[in-house]
Amino acid sequence: MITALLGGLAGFAFIVLLALPRYIGARRLAAVRTARFYTVPAGTRWLACHTTTCAHTQTVHVPAGDGLWRCTTERCGHLTKGDNK
Repeated sequence: MITALLGGLAGFAFIVLLALPRYIGARRLAAVRTARFYTVPAGTRWLACHTTTCAHTQTVHVPAGDGLWRCTTERCGHLTKGDNK
């Protein structure tokens, strides 16, 4: 009985030693996430966008004429009235 237990433990240790380098190597080679950078158009302002698309947060707005500002968030395009600051 002890021989069977020791054999099972030895087999388990052997399998762990075979799989461990592959697991560690896969963890090291994971893709690194990078930040997205883009140029900001002239006249850009951060204004509150009160739509559910933007979740009522401050988002980038560009001038749209007549004192209005257009949200640049994807699938939004909401027009808002900006202050003269």
